[in-house]
Amino acid sequence: MTNFNKHMRTMVLALFALYALAPVYLVVLASMRSESDLFDGPLSLPWPINTANFHRVWSESGFATFFFNSLKISVSVTVLVLLTAPLAGYAFAKMRFRGREPLFALFLAGLVVPAPSVIVALYGNLQWLGLIDSHLGVILPQTALLLPFAVFMMRTVMQEVPDELIEAATMDGAKPLYAFLTVVVPLARPGLMSMTLIVFLFSWQEYLLPLVVLQTETLKTITVGAASLQGRYGVDYGGIAAAGLIAFAPLVVLFLLMQRSFVRGLTAGAVK
Repeated sequence: MTNFNKHMRTMVLALFALYALAPVYLVVLASMRSESDLFDGPLSLPWPINTANFHRVWSESGFATFFFNSLKISVSVTVLVLLTAPLAGYAFAKMRFRGREPLFALFLAGLVVPAPSVIVALYGNLQWLGLIDSHLGVILPQTALLLPFAVFMMRTVMQEVPDELIEAATMDGAKPLYAFLTVVVPLARPGLMSMTLIVFLFSWQEYLLPLVVLQTETLKTITVGAASLQGRYGVDYGGIAAAGLIAFAPLVVLFLLMQRSFVRGLTAGAVK
């Protein structure tokens, strides 16, 4: 690759990065401005930095409660998916049993079913089970909606595990579950980390299901609670910007901690 091509590639990537980061920069600026000077030099960095919007949103608007509600739901959904999807993916990838392909096709069918199309029937079922206006009424449906993708991803990851290693563990007397935990899971760790991050991300940003199921103010999630900052006759731009950054922060921290495993998990099996 010539120097000219390298410079052109760097320039194109820089333009894409600028395009992606510009809205984030504007949100950061809006979160540090008062309502009176929000549109006074909107591109300039305010000084001194004003953190009143963050304090007001976190303490006075009840955003701390919304934040921990979202954390509780997202962690619960992620744990449930982690306990079930790898086992199902391993079974579909390595085990031979009757009806394996039709059952896997049934899981794949869940990938093309949008949540809004089943929300009415789901609400009726949750009402019959007495799960309306409870976190469990959000956790269980979210887990079910995310399982098809997670099982599909885990099946792809498990297919990359050499059969010889599993057979060697079995010949040494290892039970199937023990072989899965001691041989397969360590090798599939990057894929598991990637799935964990993706599932947490989707659960964290879910809006429709918590909006429909949760009615009590103290049970609402961060996505639903942020909508309360937009009043009927006005919009709290600074508060919404601060709320957006608070909601965005856990995802950034989680990705920074898991970025290597995330990239390795997504590229697993890309090169034979």
